[in-house]
Amino acid sequence: MSTLADKIARSLAYAQERNGQYQIVTPLLYPGGGCVVVRIAQSENGYFVSDYGAARREADLLGGNRIFTRLAKEQAKKHGVSFDSDQVFDIEVPDYALVTATIAVANASKAAVDMTQSALTEQKVELQKDMLLKRIFQTFDRSDIEIDGEYSGRSENWRFDAVVQAGTPILFQTVTANQNSVNSAISRFLDVKDAGDELTVRVAVPARIKDTPHLSLLARTARILPADATEEAFISLKQAA
Repeated sequence: MSTLADKIARSLAYAQERNGQYQIVTPLLYPGGGCVVVRIAQSENGYFVSDYGAARREADLLGGNRIFTRLAKEQAKKHGVSFDSDQVFDIEVPDYALVTATIAVANASKAAVDMTQSALTEQKVELQKDMLLKRIFQTFDRSDIEIDGEYSGRSENWRFDAVVQAGTPILFQTVTANQNSVNSAISRFLDVKDAGDELTVRVAVPARIKDTPHLSLLARTARILPADATEEAFISLKQAA
């Protein structure tokens, strides 16, 4: 068991030597799936520990360059290290503090990219909601539309992006390609459905249908409407209600 544990530990994190510098490949992962790697180079008064700009490159691939700069500064400060617009790093690190510095740089680097991805997702969700509401206002009477409306399910009250009081109430909810978002939508739609399947028209609007997890399960609780659905699709919903 001891041998097995040692083998697992060595596989979780390991060192590589390149051009006189050492890389620590950590078990932490960026959103893109790559390992967080920390580089250690000897300097005049200790060691220079950095992510070598990897977090910045990951953020660029996500399209979040501007957001990343602010978040990286915040996360570097939170973890007790620095950020210079390119690298997350610590300088003049003594021997006895190398482990702590490596952990801090790795965590700050990963957190900055994770938060960048979350911020971008929120922006996309808001854009998606704006598109949805535009279609709703084009199709239904404004007096019948409640933004961020509340509707009662069998067990509790739920908030939806829009509740339209048509012949049958229509409940609209945007859904991101994220398991938590899908699970949340399924919970509220299922509870409303349990209160009476025919009492409402429930509409889920996924941002990216092909990438949405548990889509078939979501479809059992609500109608699936593409984010780029045509005006005719909304008119059909109005007629169905």
